[in-house]
Amino acid sequence: MDLSVKPRARRVARPLPVLRIIEMTRLRLHEEPDPIRVERLVTALRRDGVLRNPPVVVPSAAGARPDDAAVVLDGANRVTALREAGAAHAAVQVVSYADPEVSLSAWRHYIGEQDGDALRDRAAGAPGLPTAPVRRAGDAVDLLARREAAAAIVDRRGAVLVGPGADPLAGTGLLRALVALYPPAHHLHRIDRGDLETLSEEYGPGTLVIFPEFRKEEILSLAAQNARLPAGITRHLIPGRVLRLNAPLAWLAGRETTATKQRYLDAAVAQRWREHGVRYYAEPTYLFDE
Repeated sequence: MDLSVKPRARRVARPLPVLRIIEMTRLRLHEEPDPIRVERLVTALRRDGVLRNPPVVVPSAAGARPDDAAVVLDGANRVTALREAGAAHAAVQVVSYADPEVSLSAWRHYIGEQDGDALRDRAAGAPGLPTAPVRRAGDAVDLLARREAAAAIVDRRGAVLVGPGADPLAGTGLLRALVALYPPAHHLHRIDRGDLETLSEEYGPGTLVIFPEFRKEEILSLAAQNARLPAGITRHLIPGRVLRLNAPLAWLAGRETTATKQRYLDAAVAQRWREHGVRYYAEPTYLFDE
């Protein structure tokens, strides 16, 4: 299956999205799935019978052959849920990592706890998880930018750096150990900005965890070596993201060949275009039915 991104000419605001059928065995994750979200997705897949939103993938390397692996940029939970639900194939959206509009950043984690210093103390007592205090949260951010730590914990007592930085591959173990110290998942908020005082007012007492920015080539390298970051750290912004494709689960789980399923998908998408069943939103959008 050819994963190359070849925009087709059409009079729309953007090139048409590239949708492909790919074997589940060819999909590589760069971050761990979230077990709670996966469980909800498996329930929804079996109840509704459709994969609503296709995972977003890129070829595993420049010039990758049609049968090479693909790296999942967004959709680790959906891919894992599809596997658990018995799908043989996934319907995916293929993008080019060379596209500058496909951006990569890092989420921050805000951990809601009544004792806002609890995570720092648990990290300090964890074997194999070195920590070092710094004076200000701003200093921690600067040191993370220089890859001198794997993460930073910011609380009312200041900030501490977690582990050495440098090699993202070596740092995945440190990050997993840190995230394992979090309280139950419903206390975790993914955020893209905000200081501790503002977040405390919005979410209640807690701790802010900051991660370094990763580079695209590092994401590909992690996936190639089967090394995974903890869930919910990388954030990819995808222009022209496909939502509500609603690919039938029974069809994805069926025994038809990849080529047969691709022909079916192409025909179904073409019919939706003809029937004006596809709408492109150029502006940032809020969805209230997630």
